[in-house]
Amino acid sequence: MCKESINKRAILDVRNVLFELGIIDGVEDIPPLNKNLRDDLGLDSQELVSVAVELSSLSVCHQPLHEADMTSVNDLVVYLEQGRDVWLPTDTQYILQGAVIINQNIETVFSYISNYVKWPEVIQHVTKIESEFDDGRLQSFKMHIKELTSNEEYFVRSWRYVNAEVKIIDFTQVKPPIGFRLHKGGWRFIAVGPNQTKLVSYHGFDLESSTDVEDSIKLIRKHIQTALRVWVRYGDSHE
Repeated sequence: MCKESINKRAILDVRNVLFELGIIDGVEDIPPLNKNLRDDLGLDSQELVSVAVELSSLSVCHQPLHEADMTSVNDLVVYLEQGRDVWLPTDTQYILQGAVIINQNIETVFSYISNYVKWPEVIQHVTKIESEFDDGRLQSFKMHIKELTSNEEYFVRSWRYVNAEVKIIDFTQVKPPIGFRLHKGGWRFIAVGPNQTKLVSYHGFDLESSTDVEDSIKLIRKHIQTALRVWVRYGDSHE
């Protein structure tokens, strides 16, 4: 990927983070790179910490961004240019990612995510899985969901690529949620100790023109955080 495209992607990701945190009013608003975060954008210390946390979530293989290293918008862009995780999509408008440490070895944590047929037993908002195809590397299934807050029920259909040797699981939803034009993502597994694994969940998506961006970001963020919390608890209960 050329330097120009890396820069454009980093700018897009910074814009999305600033929008999600309410620092800018719309996804059309991209502050000039030379703008000072405190003096020009009016960020206080807590807002700076929030920006650092959200940007660091896109760079789990890189050193976290610290408030002391953030002066201008350009500092945020440079951080992502240097540290954005290589597996994150570059062809979707919105990218969200989260990670947790689970007190289990990498093979065990990988089995949690690869064995999708057991998800309704573990994840509260997943009510049913209908397997359509599974040869151990390519999987296709319907996942039925009941939103915990709204009780809305729907299903999505996903294709997944599973590589147990290098610990990669990627998905594409051929039937994404209503209002989503494209939704894909995956899981990464990083051994951080003999019995500790960093579980990473990432999502990339595009939206229909009539879809509310803020609500959609909240929905995906909620699903990431809920799933990661569930797997932490599950791992702790099976020590």
